[in-house]
Formats: sequence, C-alpha cells, structure tokens
Amino acid sequence: MSKDKKQLAPFIHTEKNAPYIYMTLLASLIPCAVCGIYYYGLRAAVLILFCMLAFVMSDNLCARVTGRRSGSDYFDFSSLVEGLLLALMLPPDTTLIIALIAVLFASVITKQVFGGAGSNLINPACAGRLFIELVFPSGVQGFSYGEENSRFALMSLVFQGEPVRLPDYSGFSFLELISGNYPGLIGTACFICIMIGGLFLTLKGTMRLYSPISYILTLMLLYPMSMLVETGTFSFDGMIVYLLSSGVFFIAVFLLGDLTTMPSRFAAGVFAGVVCGLLTMVTKPFLSPMVSMLSPVLAVNFLSFVLDFFSKTLSRRKIRSREVDLS
Repeated sequence: MSKDKKQLAPFIHTEKNAPYIYMTLLASLIPCAVCGIYYYGLRAAVLILFCMLAFVMSDNLCARVTGRRSGSDYFDFSSLVEGLLLALMLPPDTTLIIALIAVLFASVITKQVFGGAGSNLINPACAGRLFIELVFPSGVQGFSYGEENSRFALMSLVFQGEPVRLPDYSGFSFLELISGNYPGLIGTACFICIMIGGLFLTLKGTMRLYSPISYILTLMLLYPMSMLVETGTFSFDGMIVYLLSSGVFFIAVFLLGDLTTMPSRFAAGVFAGVVCGLLTMVTKPFLSPMVSMLSPVLAVNFLSFVLDFFSKTLSRRKIRSREVDLS
C-alpha cells in the first residue's frame, strides 16, 4: 500500500462477513419457499418475488436518500433475505397491498430508521408481519386449501377474500404435519424443510443454537400447564400437533437464531429463549397465534443488548473472583 493512503487499524479477516451470512440465510430459506410454492402455486411464487423485490427497492431508495450507500457499494443481500422471510410468514391469499404495507413498515420504519443492515434493533420481517397482523387482521386470514385451492389462482393477490376459519389440526396425520400438507402460512408449515434450513445454517456457523433450543424446550415444558389451565386436560399428541402446526420451529430457527438481533453470549441467549417461550405460553390463550408468537420475539430483540451486557459483566466478575482466590 502506498504511503499516501491511510491505513486504519488492522482488521480480523473471516469468511463469515455480511454477504456470506445473508447468502447462507437466503439458501436456508429456499426449501421452505419451494414447499410453499408447491402447495399454493403461482400466487405464492408471486407473493415471494414481490416481497423480495419491494424490500430491495425500498432499502436501496432509503439508503440513497439518506446518503448511506453509493453506487459502488456491494449488493445488500439482507433485503432479499428479509423480503423472503416476510413472504414466508404470510398466508397464501394475502393481497399485494397488504404485503407491500408489511414490507414498507419492515424496511423503512424498522430497518432503515435505525441505520440499515446490521444496525436494526429488532427483526424487520418479524416487525412487519406483526404490524399487519395488528392493523389489518382480516387481511391476513386467506387460507384457501383443499378443493378451493388452485395452483394457478391469482385473484387473491388483488381482491381480498373472506376470512377463513382454520381446521382442527389434530385431524391431520403426522406425515401431513411434518411435510406441511395442511392449510397454513406459505413457508412455516413444513417441519422437514425448516430442519433442513436449520441444519444448513448450523453447519455454516451462521446460527446460534442457544435461543432456539431453549425456546422449544420451554414450550414443551410449559405446554402441559397451559393446556391444564385452558381446558383442564392434556395430551401428548396435542402438544406434538401444536409444535408442528403453529410455526414455532420456523420462528425458533429463522428469528431466534438471528445473529444480529439476538444475544451473542450463551447465558444471555438461553435466557432470551426461555423468556420468549414463557411469554408465548402466557399470552397464547388471550392473543391470536401470530401475535402470541411474534410479540415475544420482538421483546427479547429489544432486550438482547441488555442481556449481553449483564452476561458479559457477570462472566468478568467470575474471572476476577477466581483470580483473587488463586492469589
């Protein structure tokens, strides 16, 4: 390097830079996207592509307006990931207007206002999905399936249909539940595809397992008590149906395993997963399923920095106490 160019502090180089992390996330979501398109057809494909394109355009426009990005910067894969993640959490018969509102809230309000990729306090896709669930609840109830489901139907992307009451999932077989062959959101139903994506992220080192595992274990421990309070009965089969059909595995892998918005330290990550599972079970009888699952995720996102700080402080105190004992 020539002397006229300033060289800043030395950097630690690693293959797991931002583009690498987001590319692996994008690849891990592909099985869920393919499964959703297989079951719901052309309208699911259009929704997925629309959300991804709208997210990219919104992020780039905001970044250029605020001056955070020039034309020579690398392409931001985070926009594609968050657009795809948001689309997979939508019902298949969601209109494009509702999807666009979710994308704009996630991109502009949740992501860009806080500094863009890597700087957001909460998961943008999660916030966008929760926003339309609270503001437009009837707009996210399109679950046509079975005989009413057509793989080439596109009218639901423009005209909002009547809200659909979901069936009792206990009537579906175990094979149907793990394969996603039942009415649900576009990409959160297939347990097999979610596990493939989670395994891929784990092997690539772009997912922390602390929060996802503690979250699922907390749900399994608290579900019996929740059912006894709600209905006075509990069945193991009912718990399996809930875990496979509610979308909690999708949330565990792709929202609670996030490197940006979740705690980075072991103790803090475990605590965040336990808190998230506890809040989900406590609010489950009173709120809609998506609200009871997504609200706790955003709550622990807000607390992640605090949890990491206290976890780091406690670990330092333990080290100091050991040094005093040894001396």
